[in-house]
Amino acid sequence: MVAAHGWLAARLGAGYYAWRRFVPARLLYHPDFFRVQALLAQDAAGVAGEARRRLRRVLVQALEHVPWYRRSVGIGPREAAHEPLDQVLACFPYLTKDEVMAQQRDFLDRRADPDKLLYATSGGSSGQGIGMWRSKRLADIEKAFFTHEWGRFGFSFDKSRILRIGADARRLAHEPPARVAGNRLMLSPYHIDEHHRGAILDAIRRFRPACVHAYPSSAAALAELLHAGSLDGVDLQVRAVLLASEPATPAQLAAIRALFRCPVSLNYGLSERTNLAFADHGEDGLGGYRFQPLYGWSENRIDEDRCEIVGTSLWNDVMPLIRYRTGDYGRIDAHGRCAAIDGRGQDFLVDRAGHRIPGLAIVIDEVTWDFVRLYQVRQRRPGAITLAVVPRHGTLSADQRAFVLDAQRRRWGGFFDIALQEESDIPLAPNGKRKLVVSAL
Repeated sequence: MVAAHGWLAARLGAGYYAWRRFVPARLLYHPDFFRVQALLAQDAAGVAGEARRRLRRVLVQALEHVPWYRRSVGIGPREAAHEPLDQVLACFPYLTKDEVMAQQRDFLDRRADPDKLLYATSGGSSGQGIGMWRSKRLADIEKAFFTHEWGRFGFSFDKSRILRIGADARRLAHEPPARVAGNRLMLSPYHIDEHHRGAILDAIRRFRPACVHAYPSSAAALAELLHAGSLDGVDLQVRAVLLASEPATPAQLAAIRALFRCPVSLNYGLSERTNLAFADHGEDGLGGYRFQPLYGWSENRIDEDRCEIVGTSLWNDVMPLIRYRTGDYGRIDAHGRCAAIDGRGQDFLVDRAGHRIPGLAIVIDEVTWDFVRLYQVRQRRPGAITLAVVPRHGTLSADQRAFVLDAQRRRWGGFFDIALQEESDIPLAPNGKRKLVVSAL
């Protein structure tokens, strides 16, 4: 049944991407998509004023309708509606991922019906799962912010021809490296190697993408594989490379710019949708990050001598996360600028053929988070990985172990031998976060 459901979802998704470029935007997106775009077009003072109004509304509604805040915050909605905003926000305790997952339903607005919402899980860069409910409205609002930022390069989710390199583009080991899905050329990050170089070049030449949307490590691997000049003579007009989910080194960014000869935009965001920031890489290198003030209320929590990034979504009225600790670090100034963000890294695995695969391409099935709290991918020799997991309660049953292993072997069996190991905990790395990948290679 699970396999049949996945097949159906893939078929429906393929149909959606094939046809959406022909559908008017007003039919694709919730009206709030356009409302947010209009708000973002205001000057800085207008955006700042709207952000404060949104924050007040989020805090009041959380105290009225979300069980966890009703019992954990020392003020009521009436006070929150009238007291100074900064004082009201300070009454809310900092929130961790563990607390959210331990009492997940209590963070859901009691007016919401979870059966009518979208539910998505992520292990992110730390291997610690979190599940979030949200509506199509919230998904469309998310797109409005990216459309606003990336629209200056001519980017459109439904109209642009996009080269996509991410976990959603993965293919099995025996399959070709790329496939076309509507307005997207899906290039598997597992297949960026010399063996597939000709097929990748041919796919890019035929598709002629206008934008590249990728993990930094995958885009850099492509630049390393193809080299600057490989696309000479090809009628390519790539307007921008849009990078997400990982940091990027100056050398990687320079190689990406040299291959595609266009601006590069790097973004910082979370599956929890509490913070969003962008940085541009130009001829002078990578500029600082700019936190989007209307997307989330970004703060710093002082952790010894470091500044942890804390965020409050200004739009999530389904499952609001208020003063959520991201586990990432960077000092945010009064203008929402941050010179650098620490806490995320690039990790690689080496498959049987000796090829590097980005660690973020490892994904855990949604159901697994019901019985697994943490996971980590460990490698001691090429072509073999161990998935270390921390059960939520006691130990895993035989059926649960089989489910985890079978899912990973279907996805990765062509690249790795896979073993499963249960742990009581996965320790924090020196930067204060757990590492997704630990490699002895």
